[in-house]
Amino acid sequence: MQIRKYTALLSAALMTLSAVRAQQFQLLGHIDGQQNGYVHLYYRDANGGNVSDSTDLKNGDFVFTGNIPGPVMAYFTGNIASTSMDDPNSTSFFLEPATIYFRGKAGDLKNAVIKGSKTQKEYETLNKELSPVLEEMKPLDSQYAIANKAYMDAVKSKKDEAVLTALKEKAAAVHDAFEPFQQKIATISYRYFITHPDSYVTAFQLRFYTGSLPVDSLQMFYDNMGGPVRQSVYGKEIAGEIKKLRAGSPGSVAANFTATDINGKVINLSDFKGKYVILDFWASWCIPCRHSNPHMIALYKKYHDKGLEIIGISDDDNHKDAWEKAVEKDGVGIWHNVLRGFDEQKNRQGIQNDRDISEKYGIHSLPTKILIDKNGVIIGRYDHGTDEETATMNSQLATAFK
Repeated sequence: MQIRKYTALLSAALMTLSAVRAQQFQLLGHIDGQQNGYVHLYYRDANGGNVSDSTDLKNGDFVFTGNIPGPVMAYFTGNIASTSMDDPNSTSFFLEPATIYFRGKAGDLKNAVIKGSKTQKEYETLNKELSPVLEEMKPLDSQYAIANKAYMDAVKSKKDEAVLTALKEKAAAVHDAFEPFQQKIATISYRYFITHPDSYVTAFQLRFYTGSLPVDSLQMFYDNMGGPVRQSVYGKEIAGEIKKLRAGSPGSVAANFTATDINGKVINLSDFKGKYVILDFWASWCIPCRHSNPHMIALYKKYHDKGLEIIGISDDDNHKDAWEKAVEKDGVGIWHNVLRGFDEQKNRQGIQNDRDISEKYGIHSLPTKILIDKNGVIIGRYDHGTDEETATMNSQLATAFK
């Protein structure tokens, strides 16, 4: 997002071009129980950038205007210190090029009434279908929040590694219990995608399944969407994710990358041509990743002398100390270990990061393991952490090294 740094002439030219796509919205609102102060609105603009806007309340009334490319999700809050979706004094809803009316109560904006947005009504329809499942999940939500807080408090108190590991395992066990509920939510969402192909809600929600749906299923949902929805900011995101997933799926030539390993040695994936390579995407904080390490060590010891290499690619760019400790503790320093190359600043600004290995392979969940053959072609992708996937990978390696 460097447009602001260009000359005024270039900025004006870009604004003229984007204005073709831009459409104006007006948000008129009132908050009961709050006469003054500031409210804040966050959304995507016509250029795909993130807008952070604020205005003051006058006798509880407020007005926002802006340009958007079409229906976009907005986040609204009366508390600038928080961007948490759990904050009761905040809510999210769909803006669209229209006059939209907002009426809420201070401290209970989750239940604000939104009128004037067709897309918001469609979003509320989906949420109504999901609400019984979400209600059923609430006790588990509370358990997970308690377990997670206990772990974070222990980190702040600098408890020893054994205590932290036990608390992390406990939180992970609670998290695993969400799976049946997530399956119910997915089933309802998939049905909505099929029955509402022309809704921008479909494109918005489908983005959350790019890491769990097979790429062909994701492509099917995308192809089924109407043209304007595919051209929306969310539709374009999905198209981009499909491209990355295909690049990291069987049949594609593995994207080359260069990285410096944990010992300071520069490695290139292309250097390993002629060998089988497993790219193991993991993180020090990922419990399933750590649990899979003994199996990976066994595979490495069994097949390394026959031509197997493993490159551990960690999502710990912001936690290098934790990464180094995990590599040592788990004994995975016997193979190459690198960081994925994540750049938080570029990510926030929407700037492409060619150093990010995970982006090259469309990695959305950890652990993910990608098997590459001697010719540099991907022959396996294992990103669900199931016993069936492990058995398939074992079988492929056994066949390769007969």
